[in-house]
This record gives sequence, C-alpha cells and structure tokens, in this order.
Amino acid sequence: MSDVNTPILTNLSTDQASSICRSSTYTRASHAELNTKFESLGIYLPNKEVLTSDIINGCKETISYPLERLTGIKSRRMAGENEFAIHLATHAIQECLHRSSYNSEDIELLICCNISRYDGPNFQFSFEPSTSIRLREKLNMHNVLCFDISNACAGMFTGINLADAFLKAGVVSNALIVSGEYLTHSTKTAQQEITDIYDDRMACLTLGDCGAAVILEQSQDPSIGFHDIDLYTLGNHSDCCIAKPTDSTAGGAIMFTDSVRIHDVAINRTVKDVENALKKTKWTNKDLQYLISHQTARAAIIDFTRQFNDYYKQQFFESDNVIINLENRGNTASTTHMLAIWDNINSGRVNSGDNILFSIQASGITLGSAPYTFDDFPERMREYNETGQKPKRHTSNSHYYSGVTRPQKLVRIESVGTIPDTSIITSGITAINLAKTAAENCLQKSIYPKSDINLLIHAGVHRDEFISEPALAALIAGDLDMNGDLSINDEHKTFAFDVINGALSFLNACHTAVMLLNSEKFSNAMILASEIENNNPQHGRPILGLEETGSAAILDISANGEEAGFLSFSFQYFTEHVDKYYSKVGQENGMSYLDIRKNPSINDYYIECIIKSVDSYLTEEGIRKDEINAVFPPQISKRFVDQLQDSLGFKDGAMTSIADNHDYFTSSTLYSMQSAMSSGQVIKGDLALIINVGTGIQVGCAIYRF
Repeated sequence: MSDVNTPILTNLSTDQASSICRSSTYTRASHAELNTKFESLGIYLPNKEVLTSDIINGCKETISYPLERLTGIKSRRMAGENEFAIHLATHAIQECLHRSSYNSEDIELLICCNISRYDGPNFQFSFEPSTSIRLREKLNMHNVLCFDISNACAGMFTGINLADAFLKAGVVSNALIVSGEYLTHSTKTAQQEITDIYDDRMACLTLGDCGAAVILEQSQDPSIGFHDIDLYTLGNHSDCCIAKPTDSTAGGAIMFTDSVRIHDVAINRTVKDVENALKKTKWTNKDLQYLISHQTARAAIIDFTRQFNDYYKQQFFESDNVIINLENRGNTASTTHMLAIWDNINSGRVNSGDNILFSIQASGITLGSAPYTFDDFPERMREYNETGQKPKRHTSNSHYYSGVTRPQKLVRIESVGTIPDTSIITSGITAINLAKTAAENCLQKSIYPKSDINLLIHAGVHRDEFISEPALAALIAGDLDMNGDLSINDEHKTFAFDVINGALSFLNACHTAVMLLNSEKFSNAMILASEIENNNPQHGRPILGLEETGSAAILDISANGEEAGFLSFSFQYFTEHVDKYYSKVGQENGMSYLDIRKNPSINDYYIECIIKSVDSYLTEEGIRKDEINAVFPPQISKRFVDQLQDSLGFKDGAMTSIADNHDYFTSSTLYSMQSAMSSGQVIKGDLALIINVGTGIQVGCAIYRF
C-alpha cells in the first residue's frame, strides 16, 4: 500500500514520482509556507449595455426612486438573448487561458462558484450535471479535479480559499476559479413584480452580468500573493437575502433583500475585520494602495469608509485608496472583486507591487478579508492587451495531481448523525430541517459542542423552493445557532458553504474538508447532506425516488500515532456520458418543478464506470480486494447494490446494502457507515472503500481506515 504521507506528483511515472518524493528538496512543508497568487485573470462582459434609468422606467408600476444617485450605478451589462451563465463562464475561462502560461490540459483544479446556473432559455436553471463537469468537457480540461460550490456573492473568494488549501497541501500546482453570473433575468422579473420603493425586491434592479475566471498558483516570494484569507458566516442573519424562483406567473427568479439589516450587520463587522487584517499585515494607510469591497452601492461603501475612519480616528480611507467600480457595471455578485481588479489594471490605476485589501460581504451573512500584494501581474495583463501574445511557459508549470490524493495528515470521521426518528419526515419536511436534525444527532455523539465547529459544509443537492442564495449551509448554521451572531470580540467563528456536484457532493465535501484541515485553516468540519423531493406526482411531475433524509459527520485530524482516517481519495471522469442525465428547474403558471431527462440505461453506465474506477484505484494504491473489509457503495437501490457486488467481486459480506426502493443519494455513505459500525461489520483497523457515482459521469472513491 502506498505511503499516506507521500505527495502526489502528476503526469510522472511511479518511479519518477517516488524519486522526487524521496528528495529532501521537495516537501509538503514548503507548499504550506507559500502564498497563493494570481497567475492570470479573464473577464467576459456581454455587449449589451442598459441604463439604470431604462431599468426604472421599465417597471410595471411607476417607481419614483433615485436608484442611480443612491447606488452610483449608471448602467450595467446584460446578457444577450442567447447568452446564459455557462456561456459567461466559458468566455471568461477562454480569456483567462489566453493570458496564462498554462493551457487547458494543464489545469489541475477547477471550482465553479456562480450563484446563477441559468443556462438556457425559459428558465433552464441547471442542477445536474454540475457546471464544472460540463466546463471540463467543453474546454478540454481533461486532467482536472472539478466540482461546484455555492456561497452567494462570496463564491469566488470561497473558491480561492479552497484552492489555497489544495495548493498548500501540495495536491495541485494550479487552480482555476470561475463564475458566470447571469443575473439580470432577476431584474426582468423584479420589473414585473415590484410595487413601490419599499419593496424588498428593489436590489434586483442593481444587478449586472459578468463572467470571471482566475488561475492561481504559488509564489516563491513570501511578500507576494494572499497574506491571509479569513472568511466566516453569521448564520443568524442568513434570511436577510433569499434568491429563488418566483412563484408568480412572471416566471424567472427573484431576490428578496433586507438591505437595512444586511447593511448594519455587515458594516459593523467589516470595520473589525479590516482592522484585524491590517494588524496582521502591519499595513498602515501609507502601505495600502487600495481597498476593494463587494460592489453593491456607492452609498454603502462610503458609509463603511466613514465608520472605519471614525473608529480609527483618522482619514485612513479616502477617495484615492478606495475602489468603487459600480458606475458602468452594477452589482455582478460573486465576480465584483475580480471585475474591479480587471477594470483598474486596464485603466492603469492598479500596478505591480500594489497592496490590496479585499473586503468580502455576502448574504448568509458571510464576511471576511483577504490582503494581497501584486507581483508584475498587472504589467503582464496590460502587455497581453498590447501584444495579444500568450506568455511563455515557466518553471512553475509542473504538475502534481494525478487523480489520487493522499493527505499528509489523516482526518477521521469523529461522529456520525442521521435522522433518529423517521416519524418527523412528513410531506411538509424541508431539507433544512432534515439537515438540522441530523446535525443535532451528530453533535450528541461528539466531543465537540456546536460552538467549536468552525467549518460547515452542506453537500445536498435538492433543496427547499430551489433556493440558490444564500448557501443552504448558512441557513442551517442559523437554525443551529452555530456562532451565528458574533459579538465584536468573539473569536468563535463558523464558515459555511455548499458543495453541489450531484451524488458526488458528499465525497467532494469530505475531500475539500480534509484539504482545509490539512492546511490548518480549520481544526474540524461538519459535513451535512439532506435531500427532498421537489416534485409532486399529484401535479403530474415525475419524482426522483429519493430517500428524504439527512445525515451529518464531524471530521477532525487524527491524534498523533492514530492510523484512522481517510488514507486517499480518487476522482475519475467519463465525460463521454455527460449527456446521459440532465436535471433543471422548469416553470409553469407560477409553479417551479424539476425537469429530469435521463437515459434509461444510466445505472448500467454507472456500474461500468465504477468497475473501471475501482480497479484502477486499488491497483494504484496496491490494495487487494480481499483486504477491503467493507464497501460503502451508492445506495441507489437494492438491485443496483446487488449488481455492483456481482460485478466488483469483493468478498461475501463486504458490500453494505441498506437501500430498498429509494435512493439515499448524498447520504449513502454515512448511512452505510452507520449500518456497518452498528452491526459490527467493521472494527478498529479495518479498511473500507467508499464509492460515490454521479452525473457527468463522475466516480469518486476513498479508502478509509477505522
């Protein structure tokens, strides 16, 4: 079996990788000490420009509101008739790769972060396959690990934070973070629905469309790159902004915002966050060139700078060191910071060597800061604009990721929780309630009180009312009252976000949490999964056949000398089958439903891909099938599990089977694990194989030692 402390080096033979890993000049510690920096940036803005005055005049009801004066937004870009979220993301990636020394096949990690997954006409809001797997196939990024995350307007910085962890762990040598925000469909819906100037849908009239992509790598110079990335979620305020499909006959999506409450909470906390970031970097106002906060409204940004100056008792922030990028852009959600950098590099305002403080605000409420120092990146971006020549490859274009990750530090599953009383599952149950119940059950078995949980990831796919903002994890954190309303000096923080990648979401979430714990960003994590049926058969809509349930697990670093935990992860992709399953939101007469298109042989394709993946993974790890004591397969159905057992050929009794007529989907692994532990199927020291399979087709596997 492979050494779990050996870093993975991609595109090298086994002998080459082993030789390099034995070298004292290449250690994971070196990665952990390096900052993450921008290698390239790409922005795509649709051609169509729409004035704020036209937006106001286009409202069904007469709205006498000085939107342009209060927000500073004169115009914004709007997607064309045949442009949607995935197209904005695609164009942004292409722009980013043009300016990069990497090619598409060089990219090792792809994280897609957009709020909007509106990918086609008549409100085709996509759920499966994930945006990242479709981009992987579309742009020939065939060597990349990929998944989607969701965290409202903090999406891109959440992706950057995760990429930073993967880079610091030495698992990948580069990462591409992308977001395609097609948002102005909500503007069109709001124009039909807003009744007066006090309407909580008014914020929809500030939105603009944009695609942004950034390639990240590590800097050899400790003075360059992100000096810190600090993000956390105040879940008690997670209901301040909710985006979801409308229930009116206008169709489309709508966003409900308590702007006053968000403004008050965000500004008070942001003053402290910025102060803490400046203390860590020891930057004075002479050291800091620019503050870039989330671009929502000019008045909000100016109000923050005024409060910070009052708090600091000096004019720390003034017009020359605060970037406000709203006038011709509007609020482009998760892409605002990257768009501001792009515009101000192109204008010559941001230059090489500049110190930037990114201030992050999003619904959830998720807040944070990220101080950054540029190398010659601005000059390189401007040089490309002049010459159009792709940069030459450089020495950092080496590869690490080969499809298998072996963490340096083992991370164990400390406790597991499920739904203890299935009688609570009624026709009116919500995904949030199911996740909360499972979390509470998990915490009862754990050594950790809820105030000690500092990372919360929701890995479910099907959620109440098809909510797209905020992250469901933030809403659950609020219901759990998990560090949800910090006092100004409270050091207990919980960071919450969603991983959305079909049935692979749970294993992606575990893999991501292991990387975040290995990089010492967090000390523990709670992974939640819950699913509900969005369709009602009484309305003639086909149901998925999901087991409506919830599950939870707390992960932490295994104690010194303890060998329990995740030994390795493997993710393999069979994107020739990307069109075998597709689910999206449909709308009819004010009702939203899940529109499902799947190949009738999809389960046969799943089994075929699982067999290939498991055989190659176990061979790579040097593990025989008879060494595996338990197999936790996708619990799609009893028939599926039986077929998988016959096809894979593990020893009798190894395959855990709990499914009957319903698919456990993202809760398959934890229900299987709980069953194996309670029945005595596994004991300390046993090896288990976890298998997840999802649309795309994607297969995820992990070896876990009890």
